[in-house]
Amino acid sequence: MPRFLSLYDNRRRDARVEVSGPAQPPRRSFVAAADRRPIRSARLIKVTEGHDLAALQRQWPDPEALARALVAGDPELDIEKVGQRVGTTNQVWVSADGKILYAAHALRVTDGPLGNEISREEFVDVEATVQEDVALPWTGRLLTAEEVVRRFALVQKLQLRHINGLTFDFLFEIARTLQESGKLLRVQAAKGGALIFQRNGTGYYGFLEGRVEGEGFRLVLHLSNFELKPLPRGEA
Repeated sequence: MPRFLSLYDNRRRDARVEVSGPAQPPRRSFVAAADRRPIRSARLIKVTEGHDLAALQRQWPDPEALARALVAGDPELDIEKVGQRVGTTNQVWVSADGKILYAAHALRVTDGPLGNEISREEFVDVEATVQEDVALPWTGRLLTAEEVVRRFALVQKLQLRHINGLTFDFLFEIARTLQESGKLLRVQAAKGGALIFQRNGTGYYGFLEGRVEGEGFRLVLHLSNFELKPLPRGEA
């Protein structure tokens, strides 16, 4: 199903255009070398409750005693179940002691650049900031490609596509403007801030790159959710 967004150009004109991800490579399949039969993947039971490492360490706290038990027998294997195929399953959350959790309390946890927790607060739904009927502004903030790749980790890209002749001319002019400038346009939400494409989705920095060749164009929206910053002195 196609996705759409609206945006302004440098002349304050806006249009609704299509957004698509990069083309997916063809699916690959594996076959046996001998008879060319297709190879199928299967999920098998690796370990069962009561036979994992934590359970074994509770039963034999002394590492030497645990090693002797492993040599003498196979306490880590549930002979009746290990190796069986896994059928339809449901994901559940468990506590540190293995008990099933039936309710979750959602929190928003923010970590610092060194992995340390900075804040913990109640989770609040965040609405999408990229919508079809609200055009993204032309910020006028142009950055060189070198500056973008040095400051931001680019994790995804989207292609802007025309849906009719008018939007072709609209996007072609944007692409030509950016190519002539030799820079990328910083893109943000209509009210400023990160680009969020779905409710409670990831917020992204956006950088629009334009290329023109003959009568064709390409507009690519590069996305980043991580800005590269130097560590404070003494923490490197």
